[in-house]
Amino acid sequence: MDSEAAAVVRAARELHAATEALLDAVAARYGVNRNDLRCLEILERDGPMTAGALAAASHLSPAAVTKVVDRLEGAGYVTRRASRDDRRAHIVEVSDAHADLRGAVWQPLLDDAGRLLGSRPARELHGLADDLRRLGELNRGHARRLSADR
Repeated sequence: MDSEAAAVVRAARELHAATEALLDAVAARYGVNRNDLRCLEILERDGPMTAGALAAASHLSPAAVTKVVDRLEGAGYVTRRASRDDRRAHIVEVSDAHADLRGAVWQPLLDDAGRLLGSRPARELHGLADDLRRLGELNRGHARRLSADR
């Protein structure tokens, strides 16, 4: 790997460490743990879903997701309602209280990122976004490989 590529990888690792620290701080602010936060992110990104679908998306066991949903519902961050299609299933979705806290927690970061990146030409931003997506796919591919090796 040449020195320029190594510098990018080093910067990505530093960004990852900073993101981990941020997520720890966000989880503490919400009064939840990181698995809870991960499930909130999935629900926000993908919309309402059954607990089984949330277990699959989060790579947590169904029992663990039941505990996560119980905690998040108790904290007021999600709601649970009976599924119209399956009487045994419940649909989990983020609540208005979560949306309010999410805005207070994440909006300042989004505003700062917008200012930081706003001065870049659109072509450069498209390239950066594409590279980040491809790096994410590399990570997911290696995660699948490591999981399959067990």
